[in-house]
Amino acid sequence: MTDSNTHIFYDISSPIEPRSYAPNPSKGRLALSFKGVPFKTTFVEIPDISKVRKGLDCPATRKFDDGSDYYTLPMLQTPSGEVIGDSFDIANYLEDTFPDSGGRLFPKDSTRTGLDYESPQKDTTILIPITTNEGKKNQDYARFNWHVDATFTHHVILVAYYMPFNPATREATQAVFLKRAKMDSWEQFKVEGDMREGIKASFKQSLASLAQLYTVNNGPYLEGNEANYADIIVGGWLNMFAECMPAEEWKDFRTWHGGVFAQLHDALHESYYVCK
Repeated sequence: MTDSNTHIFYDISSPIEPRSYAPNPSKGRLALSFKGVPFKTTFVEIPDISKVRKGLDCPATRKFDDGSDYYTLPMLQTPSGEVIGDSFDIANYLEDTFPDSGGRLFPKDSTRTGLDYESPQKDTTILIPITTNEGKKNQDYARFNWHVDATFTHHVILVAYYMPFNPATREATQAVFLKRAKMDSWEQFKVEGDMREGIKASFKQSLASLAQLYTVNNGPYLEGNEANYADIIVGGWLNMFAECMPAEEWKDFRTWHGGVFAQLHDALHESYYVCK
C-alpha cells in the first residue's frame, strides 16, 4: 500500500518509541497488527494531546469525576480522513472495514471463554476515567474491557512512578498527572516497602480469577491457540507493566499463576506487536 491509503496511529511519545507503553495505545497497536492493516505512527507529547485531538476535531471519549473532558490517546486517522478516538472503537472499525484481513478480533464462532469475567474491583471507586462503551457493537467485549481495566487500573500505582517520559517535557508531563491525581509531588507516586508489598499481593490475588480463564483451553490465549480482542485487551495492560515495572518485579510477575500472563504477553509480542 502507498502512503495515500495508510492509516495514521496517534501514540504517546516517550524515550522507548516506536514502542508503546500506555495500555490503550498498546491495545490499538496490537489490533492494527493483528488485522494486518498498514499504519504509521505519529507520536504526541502528553501535554499536547488535548490540542492535537481538538485540532483533528476528535472529542474526548471520557470525562473526569468533575465533568471535564479527559483527552487521551490513541487515535486512528483513516485514509478518508475520519478520526477514531478510542481503542475499542478502533477495534470495531478494523473488524468492520477489514473483515477478511488478518485474524478475527470478534470471531463469530467464539467459545466466549472469559467474556463473563468480573473484576474484584468492580465496585471500587477508581479516579482514572474508564470507558464503558455502552451501546456499542460487540458489547460483551466492551464489558470485558471495562472489568479488565478496573483490575489493572486499581493497581497501576505500581508502575505510575516509572512511566518513561521524555526529558525535555518531563516536568510538564508530570504536572499533567499530578493535576489528574490531585497530588502535589511526583514522589507521592512512589510506593515502597510494606505498602508496595501489600499492593503487589493485592494485585496477584485480584488477577487469580482472570488467570484461571487462561487455563480453560490451555492458552496462550483465552480460546487456546487463536487470539481475539479480549486477549489484546489484557495484552495492552501487560505491555504497560512489562515496560514500566522495575525489572526484578516484572520477572517475578511473569511467574504468577503458572506464568499464564507471561505466555500471553510473549505470544502477542512475537506474533502481532509491530513498532513503527
